[in-house]
Amino acid sequence: MKRRTGILGVLIAILLMGIGYAAISAVTLRINGTGTVSPNPDNFKVVYTAVTTSNVSTGLTVTPDAISADGDVTTSFTVTGMTKKGDTADLTYTITNKSPDLGATLGLPGVTISGEKASEYFQVTSSTAGTTLTANGGTTTQTVHVEVIKTPIDADVTGTFTITVQATPTNE
Repeated sequence: MKRRTGILGVLIAILLMGIGYAAISAVTLRINGTGTVSPNPDNFKVVYTAVTTSNVSTGLTVTPDAISADGDVTTSFTVTGMTKKGDTADLTYTITNKSPDLGATLGLPGVTISGEKASEYFQVTSSTAGTTLTANGGTTTQTVHVEVIKTPIDADVTGTFTITVQATPTNE
C-alpha cells in the first residue's frame, strides 16, 4: 500500500507541476490602440494651370489673366472689340489636379451672365474634355466660348460672365 501511495503521490506531484508550469509559462501580450484621421482641405488642390485662345474673330482682343506658376482656382478674361452678331472668342484652360493622392471628379460647368440686357446679346458656353483627374498631375481642358448673338444698335452692352466647375475629391 505504501508503494501505491508513493506512486500516486509522485503522479499527483507531476500533474501539479505540469499545471503549475503551464499556468506560469503562458502569458498573453496585447496592445490596444486607436487612431483618428481627419480631412484637411489643403490635401485637395485642383487648379487652372494654363490658358490659350482660339477662334477669335477679326478685330477682337482677348486678354486672359496670367496664371501663377502654382495654378489658380479663380481666373478672369476680357474680350474687347465685339461689335456685331457672330463675333466669337474661345479660351481653353488647362485644369490640373495637384493633389498628391486624391483623384478628382469634375461636375458640369455652370455659366451665369450678368449685366443689363447682357443675356440678350451674349451667349457663353463651357465644356470640359474629361471629368476624371488622376492624383498628382492629372489634367483636362475646359473651353469657354463667348459669342455675340445680337448686334447692338444704340448703346454698349457689357456682360459679366461667371463660369464655375465643381471639383470633388475621390480616393483612387
